[in-house]
Amino acid sequence: MTKVHCIKIEPMTAKSFEPFGQLLDSNQRPIDRRIISSAGFEVDGKTTVGIIWQPYEGLEFNEMERHFGVTQTFIQLSGSPAVVAVAPPTDLFELDAVPMPNQIRAFLIDSSKGFVFKKGTWHSLNRYILSPPGATFVILNSIPNPTQIVNYAENTGRIYKDLDSDNMPTSVNYDNRFGVTFRLTL
Repeated sequence: MTKVHCIKIEPMTAKSFEPFGQLLDSNQRPIDRRIISSAGFEVDGKTTVGIIWQPYEGLEFNEMERHFGVTQTFIQLSGSPAVVAVAPPTDLFELDAVPMPNQIRAFLIDSSKGFVFKKGTWHSLNRYILSPPGATFVILNSIPNPTQIVNYAENTGRIYKDLDSDNMPTSVNYDNRFGVTFRLTL
């Protein structure tokens, strides 16, 4: 049986989110000229743009992932308020460098801004919708998409050379290190 680790949802601000990435927002807003601000998106492959529909499914999860070759980016287009769980990036070359449960935080997504994860930032596989029916997001991603996923409840992991096409990922056993399911709380 797994333990439940509660994570309090906090506001997503430029300062609170800085250890994990950046918000997509204009740094300057002059009234007399247009400004183009850097979005911080980087990719080690081909850029892909997709649309995600995320239905309301509750506020519990047990998996986190990180991407090695992309600063994955999300922009909420519509729908209910949503939350994303994150943990700081760890060494991309150290596959056992998995965040401890107390390092995971949860942010209420500011739907007026997108957000960009730093390479290696651990994050929930889904955005968690606070009320039915769900929400729609744009995702900027990559092909190939080398990814590591950890299942905290089962103490296992998978490392994919490409998340979309690798049918035989490397398996990892975390030797009962975690045994945790996460619950997001307001």
